[in-house]
Amino acid sequence: MLHVSFSVLGEWNQGFDENLHPFHLPDGRGKTAKVTLEMVRSIVREAEDFKAQGRRLRIKRFTRELREKHGIALSRKKVGEVLVANGLFAVRTRKRRPRFYQSLRKEIPNGLLSLDGSEFTVWIDREPYRFNVELGVDVKTFAHTAFSVGDTESSTEVIKVFEAHRRAWGDPLGVLYDHGSANISEATLSYLKSHGIEPVPAGPRNPKGNGTDEGAFSQMKKALGTIELALLSPRALAKAVLEKLIRLYIEMRNRIPLKGTLHTPQGAMRIEVLTAKRDLERKHLKNHKRNKADSGEDQRKVDQLHDLINYHRMNVEGDALKRAEKTIKAYEKKAISAAQKAFIKAVNRKAQRKNIAYFFGILKRIQQERDDEAYRKYCHHRYNLGLMKEIRRQHQEHRLCSHSVEETIAMLLRAVKTTEQFVKELAIRKARQWARELMASDLYPGALKNRFQKALDSFTGLSVDRKEEIWQFIEQFINHKTTAESVTQIP
Repeated sequence: MLHVSFSVLGEWNQGFDENLHPFHLPDGRGKTAKVTLEMVRSIVREAEDFKAQGRRLRIKRFTRELREKHGIALSRKKVGEVLVANGLFAVRTRKRRPRFYQSLRKEIPNGLLSLDGSEFTVWIDREPYRFNVELGVDVKTFAHTAFSVGDTESSTEVIKVFEAHRRAWGDPLGVLYDHGSANISEATLSYLKSHGIEPVPAGPRNPKGNGTDEGAFSQMKKALGTIELALLSPRALAKAVLEKLIRLYIEMRNRIPLKGTLHTPQGAMRIEVLTAKRDLERKHLKNHKRNKADSGEDQRKVDQLHDLINYHRMNVEGDALKRAEKTIKAYEKKAISAAQKAFIKAVNRKAQRKNIAYFFGILKRIQQERDDEAYRKYCHHRYNLGLMKEIRRQHQEHRLCSHSVEETIAMLLRAVKTTEQFVKELAIRKARQWARELMASDLYPGALKNRFQKALDSFTGLSVDRKEEIWQFIEQFINHKTTAESVTQIP
């Protein structure tokens, strides 16, 4: 019997009805309320009560309680920003930046052998048989040199790999392995010592330390897949099952809309596209390639790195230098400069710190501090309770001291009616000042324009030309980007 697993496809049944049509599940994205001063005040008060009770502030639970107790429907991200802005939650930004790590030297073939073990399962008529596979891989060339298959991980199986490697390639200079009991057993260490092989154990809980063998096992398992054997199954049956699974996967995948879209992939492919739109998309692709050209900023960061290496006369191996050049491009220039200064101080205190890995440790810390501070300022500027109170107070003062829309129009009417140039200029200057005060108290210029339009329509006895002349002044005052000039425009 051929054993087939439907662990992934089985879950898809939950997203379809009985006729295999995908469900459209509602979500709350884009439906949260606008953050107001009253909301911020309630969130701050609730968070302070949380801390006064000695409760730990967890964003997910706190957001749910705000919704249930106060009816504040905000996302966890927005609630977190409010808490950060008011000093009630620690800032911790996460940005994907490549991390620099120092690797072992691997200059010659058969210099350093990577050794590790992993479990493999073979299914025969639905019966699992588990084995431990020990694999040796040359770190320099990635050549898979030897392996052994045993029931468990033991020093005997480890020594078998060494024997097979030595018969084919000779003695390596060193061996890299983890802290497994078989690797550091007395029998294994004695064998290595008798053949002049240097043991290089990787640190505990550090899979990158033995990344060569980890990567080799990952590729091997991906290539082999699940090993399932049926003693009486013909090859044609196996091929037919594989083809059916692939067809099923493609059919089901094409029926599921991507997140945030209405059309399924199948339906979207059937939509006709005009030639003009295709030409526009081709133009966008060319512009994208053109914009990705290096502006020189990344090269300046690499130059800073080389200046640091040359100044301190550090000996950096080729692969480590390539990683450093690639990694440093993801950091800000100011962070790099600050890290250079901190690195000089650290090296002066302790000369053993003069290596590229220590520099990148400092750089990562400084960049994290800069990211956190930038995010804290952003939150403070938008949702700090004291700042929001001050902004509201200023708006209220503007409303109290500013003249009305009708008074501004009346002043402009006086300006267009008078024949005295001095009176005209004074009236226009006053009207412009009042209009700017109204702009400062109104959040939306479009709404202010509508108020002016309705007020101007309510003035009876004015000709269309008079209204048009007054409206031109109003647009000039409200629209900061206007380039129109008037002979009566006051600087």
